Amino acid sequence: MRVAITGATGFLGLHLLRELLDRHRTITVLSHAGSRGAIDRIRSFLEVTAAPDELVRRLPERLRIVETDLTQPRLGLSRSDFTSLADSIDVIWHCAGDRRIDATLAELRPVNVEGTRHLLELAEVGRRRPRMLHISTAYVAGSRRDGTVKEELPDDSGGFENDYERSRYEAEVLVRDWAARSGRAAMILRPTTLVSDRPGVPGNTLRYMVERAEATGGCAALGWAARLPRRMRPVLRLISAPEGRLNFVPVHEAARVMTRLADLAGSGGVDVYHVRHPHDVPIEVVREVLAEFLPVRLRFVAEPPAGPTGVERLAAAHTAFMPYLTHRRGYDDSGVRALLGEPRSAVGIDRDYLVDCVRPGRSGRRVGAQRHPHPEHGRAERAGSVELGCVLRFRGLAPTVEDLREAVAARLWRVPTLAYRTDGGHRRRGPLDPARHVHAHPIGPDRLDTAVDEALAARLPRDRPLWEARLVHGHAHDEWAVIVKAHPALLDGASVVEVSRRLFGVEPIDAAPAHPAAVSDPGACARVRRLLPPATRPFATRGLTGTRRLAWLGLDAERLHPAGADPDALFLAALAGALRDCAGVPWRRGPRPVWALVPTPSGAAEPGAHARPTRVRLPCDQTDPARRLALVTEAIRAAHPASGARWHARAATSPWQVDLVAGPIHRWLRRPYAFRGSPLIGAVPFGGLPRGMPFGMFLATFEDTLYVSAVADTGLPAELAESLCTSWSTALDELPRD
Repeated sequence: MRVAITGATGFLGLHLLRELLDRHRTITVLSHAGSRGAIDRIRSFLEVTAAPDELVRRLPERLRIVETDLTQPRLGLSRSDFTSLADSIDVIWHCAGDRRIDATLAELRPVNVEGTRHLLELAEVGRRRPRMLHISTAYVAGSRRDGTVKEELPDDSGGFENDYERSRYEAEVLVRDWAARSGRAAMILRPTTLVSDRPGVPGNTLRYMVERAEATGGCAALGWAARLPRRMRPVLRLISAPEGRLNFVPVHEAARVMTRLADLAGSGGVDVYHVRHPHDVPIEVVREVLAEFLPVRLRFVAEPPAGPTGVERLAAAHTAFMPYLTHRRGYDDSGVRALLGEPRSAVGIDRDYLVDCVRPGRSGRRVGAQRHPHPEHGRAERAGSVELGCVLRFRGLAPTVEDLREAVAARLWRVPTLAYRTDGGHRRRGPLDPARHVHAHPIGPDRLDTAVDEALAARLPRDRPLWEARLVHGHAHDEWAVIVKAHPALLDGASVVEVSRRLFGVEPIDAAPAHPAAVSDPGACARVRRLLPPATRPFATRGLTGTRRLAWLGLDAERLHPAGADPDALFLAALAGALRDCAGVPWRRGPRPVWALVPTPSGAAEPGAHARPTRVRLPCDQTDPARRLALVTEAIRAAHPASGARWHARAATSPWQVDLVAGPIHRWLRRPYAFRGSPLIGAVPFGGLPRGMPFGMFLATFEDTLYVSAVADTGLPAELAESLCTSWSTALDELPRD
């Protein structure tokens, strides 16, 4: 059977394609014209979701990519190509669509309505009379708030909550009329709200709604409120139904149900099926999820507030998803039950799961009924990722991923910490399977930076110890790399250095000694000054995406080690100068002092999460480089690395805790090491970006090379990370050296 699919690189489409690849030898992917790299996105998804290596390797020969434009007649193809495509298809999966619930009808119709019309024309032209499988939504039921929505063709008598629902209804009408006119079979599949807590997959509807609420309207204007303790935040009253409920279904389970339904013979007409989770979610759970991310205290009320506050007036302008809070309706799935039996789900949809659907890994511990997040340096992240690691570059012929897994398996005994999972407390997972932690990542020439960005974007799965290693090859002749990544609850930055040596080194070299910051009594004035946070964050954080981009620069290591100078002070003073002078830094009101989180090595013998956080004030407002260096040196001497309890107490009482991360100076090995004959030629560190931090800078020395790296949120200008590295190098040259 010859199968074609639209939207194969989208949220649902990727999971559908994964199911279809298990059923069909080859698949035609109708990708959007001009969107390069469809097969690369599909490959990345399969690797992230632990697909068999054989499937990933043979992907190019199993997929036929045809660039089309759904909004154009004949899909933007010539008449002959359109006819040839139509004659080569037995089944069309129409999964593409514009799912923005806050868009206008004029914006939605070109894809959702006209795109469906053009695909039906493709099906009508084809000599093989292809079957149409149309992915719609359960929300074509419109504004109906109560009762049970049947598996039948809808009408528009009750109206719709938004233009997105109307566009989906109009597309269903097209499918119904086409089937009646041509006497052809069609199937309409209506999933409820699709979600996923899997890291590294495209964003789902719930995540989109939260991000839109964060970036627009009242929530964007209330960014300052996120820094207040929750009990002091402004109240936002929203209308909801006391007995309200919504249905969320994991996307991978929905894709499996859809393909199982498609395997069965239809009635010959238009079959309609609801794809839903067997259990609805109470609206109170949805309130808890929204409250986790929005800078307000949410209260659900049954009637509109008599006197709306300023916060509520701001929020009222962005209400596309608010009507769903009043829904009490259910969805009939008797047709699905009759064909597939009673529904079962391996996923319990609760508050923690939905939180992870918005920010993978955000909920922390997932043990029993506990709902208390496991803190990361005092405050759990809401956007961004705190995962850290390094990029190891080797010279020579790249090993196979099987060779790398075999080598890692033989050396795991050197790092017992890697066998532990953090879920509110450390517990042993037993023997590790390297295949779940070591993956291949082949790329094209000169694409190492792309591989690093993709590794940063993919969150670590929490169903296993939180670390991974990616084998990257194909970016340069006679060179390969390993991207090592771990969660700071498992390893700190200095431990990543030691773990890399134990897993990929061959010589028993002692670890470099740690150099914790000097401790001295800062005096009463300095202690009071640390308790007085600035009125606002110095950097604009609106529009941050939570994903990261990495850039690095290799310099002569001697530039950081002049006689009589403290390398840590030079690094931070140069960072203050770089922040001041770099054109792309998103200052709110011009350069001003900022607080940097500097993890201090503990000197522990075994790798682990031992680093102690230190807060250092960077004098970015100082124009004199010598004065900047003097102030930073004084700040380092006055800094006290905090214990875990002390740091958590500070974070609880001071929501303005830190503005950026400045990684410690990792002192890599002075003597080189090799992996099976391939010498290590470079080691680039990278760190995490907790919530509200737009960028961070990190430093490492390897042999005679100094690597400075910058991690920036992808919502900032693309060149910012590289500009920060260049500005840091310039600022370093301006500092006095005697």
